[in-house]
Amino acid sequence: MATKYIESNRESRKETMRHNWEVMKPFVHFAFKAMVIMGGAVISIVKLLPSLLEHHENSKKDKRDKIIKI
Repeated sequence: MATKYIESNRESRKETMRHNWEVMKPFVHFAFKAMVIMGGAVISIVKLLPSLLEHHENSKKDKRDKIIKI
């Protein structure tokens, strides 16, 4: 009698897990796609940083080289 209860309990757990997955599946897919997009944005920002810093350093040098006559 106890084994019937355990097996029926297992089946109900499987059905519950299957139902939970079907409900949460769109949210999981959305979260995965959002993380991929954010990761791509972070990678592109990190790739741009060295050139931006170099440009910033060059612009500082240009400002120092100017002579202001009064």
